[in-house]
Amino acid sequence: MVSEADSRPRAPRWGVLLSAAACGLGGLLVVVGMFLPWLRSGTVLRDSFQVAGVINTLGFLEGDVLHLLLYAWFGVIPVLTLGVVAYAFGFRRTAATFTGVLAIVTGTVSGSATVESGGVDSSLGIAATGPTTTLIGSALAVLGAVGIVVSGRSSAGRIAGGEQ
Repeated sequence: MVSEADSRPRAPRWGVLLSAAACGLGGLLVVVGMFLPWLRSGTVLRDSFQVAGVINTLGFLEGDVLHLLLYAWFGVIPVLTLGVVAYAFGFRRTAATFTGVLAIVTGTVSGSATVESGGVDSSLGIAATGPTTTLIGSALAVLGAVGIVVSGRSSAGRIAGGEQ
């Protein structure tokens, strides 16, 4: 028999809250980094969405799987928003999965761009600001997502075992 004290919802532990904060801050940095400069052409700086538009307009990826990934880049912000909404409704591990997978993808793209930029300050090339910010946010979001999943798994084992 379950007492009334046992039926009350438990407050989230500090580990889950810190992981959620890391995940949220990482997602925010990913979004901010996507709007920072990714490409430098003379005095013009372009963000990641403008770069994707130029790549699409020039037709470098026609009919390729990479063309689909180019369009998927525009879905990063809605999927991150979906993760925040899922977390708000109590679907912590689902939100962590959305955010973690997306952070791995954005981290791979931004990590490649960060390495390619090489920190060289020239008039034509990859700007380091946007990719670096996105990479840091992606790393933070992955760490937060892993923390949420691990915290959820350890609490599930204690509850599922029967009486305490």
